[in-house]
Amino acid sequence: MSKTSRFFLGVIIIGLAFIAGIRAYRMYEGYVQAQQEAQPPTMTFNNVPVQRLPPQIETQRFERWTGEPAVKEIYLEDQPLPAQLEKEQAQQTIVSILEDYKNNPEIQKFYADLRQATGRNDIDLAALSAENLPQLLQQYPQLQQVIAEHTKNPAFVGTIQEIFQNPQFIHSVTVLQGPPVAVQPDK
Repeated sequence: MSKTSRFFLGVIIIGLAFIAGIRAYRMYEGYVQAQQEAQPPTMTFNNVPVQRLPPQIETQRFERWTGEPAVKEIYLEDQPLPAQLEKEQAQQTIVSILEDYKNNPEIQKFYADLRQATGRNDIDLAALSAENLPQLLQQYPQLQQVIAEHTKNPAFVGTIQEIFQNPQFIHSVTVLQGPPVAVQPDK
């Protein structure tokens, strides 16, 4: 045989081997697909197989009712504080709540204007929320003007509304500014 014939014979053998390889691969794909179809479908969550077990049915247990509730409800309540301690607690609550707003620029401007108008450093929202508010307004009538000027600022009004929406603050102001409430014992 000539070199050319051997070359073409080699090309034919390589071509037949290539075609046989493709057919063998297609047969393998068909086998894998048949295996997957034979298996029951697998549920997945986030591409992770999930096996769902049927729920276990609980058997119900019936008991005879005796006519009395099985559990007696008990409510625990704190004893009311004496008036003086309640006022002290209310003052501490107000100071604690206002401490959260001490770095607010609108509140700082308000405090600066209060100091400038009254010349006192101890007048702040806590002092204005206490029981001596009428005396402060009578002693320093310019306080009303400072308050009125700042209530025109929407940012200040929003901050004040946020403070006044706190139920603990409202309760504390009511305790401090309200009339003394006589506590009646339960009968």
